[in-house]
Amino acid sequence: MSIDFRELISSSDPMLIFVVMTLGLLLGKLSFKGIQLGATTGILIVAIVFGDLGFKVTPISHSLGFMLFIFCVGIEAGPNFFNSFRQDGLKYVILALSVAVSGVAVLVVLVNLLNIDAGLGSGILAGALTSTPTLVGAQDTVINRLALPANEQSAFLSQISVGYAIAYLVGMIGVMIVIQVLPRVLKINLVEEAKKAARERSITSHTRSVRTPIIRAYEITAELQQQFAGRTLRELGFQEKYGILIESVKRDGKLFDPDSETVLQTGDAVALVGYPINHTRQREFTLPHEVFDPELLDFRITTLDIVVSTGFAKGKTIEALNLQADYGCFLEAVTRSQINMPVNKQFVLSAGDILTVSGEEGRLNRLATKIGFVDKKSEVTDLVSFGAFFICGLFLGYFSFRVGRFDIGLGSAGGLLFAGILMGYYRAQMPTFGSVPQSALNILKSLGLNFFMVSIGLSAGESFFSAIMQIGLVAILMSAIIMMAPVILAYFIGHKILKMNPALLLGAITGSMTSTPALELLNSASQSSIPSLGYAGSYAFANVFLAVAGATVVMVL
Repeated sequence: MSIDFRELISSSDPMLIFVVMTLGLLLGKLSFKGIQLGATTGILIVAIVFGDLGFKVTPISHSLGFMLFIFCVGIEAGPNFFNSFRQDGLKYVILALSVAVSGVAVLVVLVNLLNIDAGLGSGILAGALTSTPTLVGAQDTVINRLALPANEQSAFLSQISVGYAIAYLVGMIGVMIVIQVLPRVLKINLVEEAKKAARERSITSHTRSVRTPIIRAYEITAELQQQFAGRTLRELGFQEKYGILIESVKRDGKLFDPDSETVLQTGDAVALVGYPINHTRQREFTLPHEVFDPELLDFRITTLDIVVSTGFAKGKTIEALNLQADYGCFLEAVTRSQINMPVNKQFVLSAGDILTVSGEEGRLNRLATKIGFVDKKSEVTDLVSFGAFFICGLFLGYFSFRVGRFDIGLGSAGGLLFAGILMGYYRAQMPTFGSVPQSALNILKSLGLNFFMVSIGLSAGESFFSAIMQIGLVAILMSAIIMMAPVILAYFIGHKILKMNPALLLGAITGSMTSTPALELLNSASQSSIPSLGYAGSYAFANVFLAVAGATVVMVL
């Protein structure tokens, strides 16, 4: 018995998709001098090869991939989308909009100047900006907004895929190079600029590694009594001086919870909670004699993720919450739009921010009730809400109005993106609504993107190599220009008009380009996570504007 593997693979969409995806993921993991192609590039290359060999997938497989991806992008952006308008919000909108508009404008000029097909040009725009939402918007518009005969529609979609495949690698590598070279050309010291931004905002310029506070017991000896005599805990200021919380006191064999007016006595033993470095600091100046007391040390420290959602916390700084003094809790990290934020006293909170906080469980729950709700690590997805919002997104995509010869509307891509944003936003406000574990969201988003990349590569493969031979150099040059122009324009606007700090500005530009690899390089070059603030600020807006850009360029060309 012989097996015809070609027939087996080509006769089954699931088989073909997963074969190409798996081979592409393996290719993406290969590294040369520490540089990896990455999953998206690897899948795209393998899919192009399979497409050139004549393999195809049905339209439904193509549509399902981009629908899942764009909907999940909306859910991720939702919690902070409407709140990003507060601190520097308008600046991020302007930057994200300038990238999208300038990309479209440059493309229109080049397409008319070089007489490039509209489909190819639309794909080049999406690839040069490394923006899957742009690609989704363009293809969705061709399918649902342009009344083209079936053969013309197929040719248009194929051209978009070819343009994207040619331009993507140029855009991905190019933006990383530009982000690294631009500071050198402009003689910007990113390390110093990041430190400057940190000082201006009173935040640390680096992301602290997660450390759980620990509990230690110390004895008040006779030689220490003089400095403690008659002074209350409020007057001693353990928290203010050392960042240490006095959890309990043992006196004459009995435990009690101290208050700010408690006066320590000789022979007392105290349980202090704080980070290791704070224990070390206080031992040098205050309580050097550590003791082992099982009763005092019987204190369980847990860590919870708390989602900010109440008016009490929204718009307030970390300092204003007074977590240690009022709640006995220790802030470990703040996550916004899946990005770890550099935080300190003056960091302003927004709805949807996730605070990682350590402390005694009862205190953590009281804090959660005050500022939002505990982000429980549920393994269950609210599929009813997921499905309902997905359907609403598709429903919104059907509405349009006619302007001249164009049908103007959200389309499936825009409708799903908007519905996803709403679901993500309301999920951040209500703990019992729309639960989608981050792991589940990551899987759906990755599978959606990978399925979509497989279909794009297979479609492009039919004419990719012939297109490379005909207009390869022109397409590459176009990609480079379209990639660089928005970056340079956005930097000029941000620096000269918006007066933004360069480290923060470059982070916002990478967010406007939705380029996470470029952000990682930027954080490394600045020895700081300050650029992540800018990235998170512009990323949510960029996904929307770039999706609209994809739809717009198809209509305009």
